[in-house]
Amino acid sequence: MNRLMIFPIIITVIQLISFGHLYYIHKYGSGQFPADFIELNILALCNIGVLISAYFLYYKADIKLSIWLVPILLAIITIIFLLVIYVIMWINKYK
Repeated sequence: MNRLMIFPIIITVIQLISFGHLYYIHKYGSGQFPADFIELNILALCNIGVLISAYFLYYKADIKLSIWLVPILLAIITIIFLLVIYVIMWINKYK
């Protein structure tokens, strides 16, 4: 396996594990404390770091590996999902 392919694969595996943990916390966590929402915020912040690293390691690289598109897509989906939740919360606050 190419050494350049290891980093995006590790990022993708970590993202998938964190999505699974987030689902588990949402499904079986305590209902009194919104731990899943706090973890989604932390995950979105970490995915901003993924997007920044992808900018330097994918877009600025001479050899563009298409494997980088998977963690980039997962990061964008997570951030958009969090923004949609914030918009829904904002709409329900002023309803």
